[in-house]
Amino acid sequence: MYTGREIKLGIVLSFAWKIILFFFLYSTILCCISYFSGFTLGISFVPIGLIGTAVAFYVGFKNNSSYERLWEARRIWGAIVNASRTWGTLASTYVKTEDGGLAKAQLIHRHIAYVNAVRIQLRAKSVWNDTDTVSHALVQKQHIPDDSNLLLLLKRLLPEKEADYLFSKKNPATHIMKEQARQLDEIFRRGEINELFYFHMMNVIQEFYNQQGAAERIKNFPFPRQYAYFSKVFVWLFILILPFGLINEFAKLGPGFLWLSIPSYMVIAWVFNTMEVVGDTSENPFENAINDIPMTAICRTIEIDLREMLNEESIPAPITAVNNILM
Repeated sequence: MYTGREIKLGIVLSFAWKIILFFFLYSTILCCISYFSGFTLGISFVPIGLIGTAVAFYVGFKNNSSYERLWEARRIWGAIVNASRTWGTLASTYVKTEDGGLAKAQLIHRHIAYVNAVRIQLRAKSVWNDTDTVSHALVQKQHIPDDSNLLLLLKRLLPEKEADYLFSKKNPATHIMKEQARQLDEIFRRGEINELFYFHMMNVIQEFYNQQGAAERIKNFPFPRQYAYFSKVFVWLFILILPFGLINEFAKLGPGFLWLSIPSYMVIAWVFNTMEVVGDTSENPFENAINDIPMTAICRTIEIDLREMLNEESIPAPITAVNNILM
């Protein structure tokens, strides 16, 4: 997630310099042909304006839909944070065991493993998502650390045998929460937790499954390709025919004014292309790109809160943004 109040010019140019260069060369070639041949390569601006209006509405719809996916993903992780704090409070307060707090620590450490497992699973590469993009390159360029080795993470938080067992599953996060339910049931059968709080904690487990499923729905169901693909087609159709309309309009003012179509075209085409790119970079919010949900920082926030509930001394530091990029 980009956290700066303003987007730096360098980041804007990272996305735009190649395409702006194309716009300049394309419009310059058309203007040169028109100026030196004496034949104006122009058409009426009326149909071009109609196409531009339709494209603007279409791209606006796509961008609104992309934003909804991004914001829903953030709401999901907000719900996971709230439910995690509830889980930590219930586990540290209402589980009364005679093992010196071992069961409490297991329930909380296993939950830290759970949220990180969800994070790592969501960041796995999708078949339909291209990770060789500027959005991903900007993150990789900063060498931002991200603990993405699930097996090592599980072994750091859980007994080795349990970690190996969970890692062998297709969906480790689901089975981590199953282990939580199993241990909680054992605690309840030993009479070490009140029945009311036992049912409350089981309901919290259900809430985690609900939120995990909602995140997996976004992850596993791509933005409908018919909208994403034809949005790009329509934008480029408009961009490619736009200079013909501009050349026609500026030629009416005189031969010397013809060249004004070059900067005009570059600005208008850049705006439409940027609208398309903004939608593209918001479609998949879990793909480790610059505009994605900062799941690493959220998981660290959960870990800090839960470890402090256990009064542990070794508390990790919060994740901070690197060059205004928070992961």
